[in-house]
Amino acid sequence: MLKRLEFLAVYLLLHLFRFMPFPLLYAFSRFAYLVAYYVAGYRKKVVTTNLKNSFPEKSPAEINEITRKFYRNFCDVLAETIKGSTLSESSLKKRFVALNPELLDDLFHQNKSVILVGAHYANSEWGKILSRQQKHPIIVIYSPFMNKYIDQYYNRSRVKFGMKLFPYEKTLRAFNEMKHGPYIFLMGVDQRPFDPRNAWWMTFLNQDTPCHKGYEQIARKFNVPVVYSDIQRVKKGYYTIRYILLCEEPAKTDEGFIVTLFMQTLEKILKNKPEDWLWSHNRWKYQRVSDPV
Repeated sequence: MLKRLEFLAVYLLLHLFRFMPFPLLYAFSRFAYLVAYYVAGYRKKVVTTNLKNSFPEKSPAEINEITRKFYRNFCDVLAETIKGSTLSESSLKKRFVALNPELLDDLFHQNKSVILVGAHYANSEWGKILSRQQKHPIIVIYSPFMNKYIDQYYNRSRVKFGMKLFPYEKTLRAFNEMKHGPYIFLMGVDQRPFDPRNAWWMTFLNQDTPCHKGYEQIARKFNVPVVYSDIQRVKKGYYTIRYILLCEEPAKTDEGFIVTLFMQTLEKILKNKPEDWLWSHNRWKYQRVSDPV
């Protein structure tokens, strides 16, 4: 009952914002930023600690500027995510543009599935329009919301343009779909692994970091090419996605090769424009535990 009431409250709030025109939506986003940054201080300690450790060469003033930009962008993306459930196909195609769709199309014509890996960077929710922009059917591997009613609501929006959804615990089942034709398997893999003992550890942003490696294991097992999705904000409400081929034949690689490529690619992007990443996530909660001698 409590979860249903929680959903109804969220549902009413979502419907209050989703039909707003963009100028009014961004006005509310700016208000939310002022509250989150100056009043509530939402996870501010986590954000500033992550930034200081990741960029020790930056001055306090530079860290503060990145922090402010992060909160502004974070609130904008939340507002855009809500608005995205009402946007038409033609509108989303104008606002979320693939710069080099031919990279994936070439793999499709070779009858190859693709693991499209991405980060919690910029606005990945509008990527649902990719199912109308690419030749591959798209399967999304996702982490469900704790509240099943909110999860069902958001999933209806995500499948609006033809994507299929599989919760992460059914990943292998999703890959069994490959026998029905080449697919894109869309996966966000930049956050903290559930089990640090079964992670790939490496130096990322000057810190010892546990990394998801399940997608690499699947890629090597099925020899599925891995492509990075680089989403960039052009201006408010407009994004581009550029595809970067990380590995075309994973079966020929050693353990950790693809994970390292992914993290190095993400690190390069973050050093160029850090404010669009999800710095409020406690990415470095775990420390490496040495195996007993």
